[in-house]
Amino acid sequence: MVEHVLSAVFVNQWTVLAFNVALLMIAAEMGFRLGLRLHQARDEARKGQIGGIQGAVLGLLGLLLGFTFAMAASRYETRRELVVQEANAIGTTYLRAALLPDSQRKQVEDSLRRYVEVRIAFYEAGEDDQRLAVAEQESAVLQKEVWNTAVAAGKEAPSPLTATFITSLNETIDLDATRVNALRSQVPGAVWLLVMAVATCGCCASGYAAGSSGVRNGFANLVLPILVAIVITLIADLDRPRGGLIGIKQQPLLDLRETIRGDSE
Repeated sequence: MVEHVLSAVFVNQWTVLAFNVALLMIAAEMGFRLGLRLHQARDEARKGQIGGIQGAVLGLLGLLLGFTFAMAASRYETRRELVVQEANAIGTTYLRAALLPDSQRKQVEDSLRRYVEVRIAFYEAGEDDQRLAVAEQESAVLQKEVWNTAVAAGKEAPSPLTATFITSLNETIDLDATRVNALRSQVPGAVWLLVMAVATCGCCASGYAAGSSGVRNGFANLVLPILVAIVITLIADLDRPRGGLIGIKQQPLLDLRETIRGDSE
């Protein structure tokens, strides 16, 4: 149930922003109205406790936002670095194909050119599950095709040079699985629930403090909820591997495509 709710909220960055702005503004307004009751009761003892509670909750919120941002940023950096690593691995494999016997070299180079195209298509598919499945299936077929050719070359002309090519090819295949796993690695749903729960409490506490003074505070009821919602949205966008405003450019693969395409001409 919780996972379905989170999936609906985090479907895109605009849904995240709209949901959190609405949630936090409602929490601030509810806190303000509850605080008005305290103001009317003139309970000075309870009023004196509000500042400490508000500071503690907002401090905890800041800590959680920083922790969540660090998690999302770490995953983002990993995904970004893997783009370069995969492009380098494919490029090295392509260059080392020249070490193979002529009967296999041309076939391997053609397969690797198609493989680069498929890898680019895989990441350009975005969140289209059908296109993703097709691209991943084509990647697996090409990997098997090149591997079988490498095995045949190894049997035909076993040598350290052929072994060097196979090592590069093995790294290329491994990086495919590594990148796919990195795309699936996101901030856990439980962390998002905790962040939103503490953010709700923080905005409610700020609204309550404003209500206890009997004066509506624009910062507590409007600015703070919007700012917190924007920060949550930014972190969620950073954590989305295939969509959003903060994407990961596939430029290393695009550059590699142009390089090996030029070699074939």
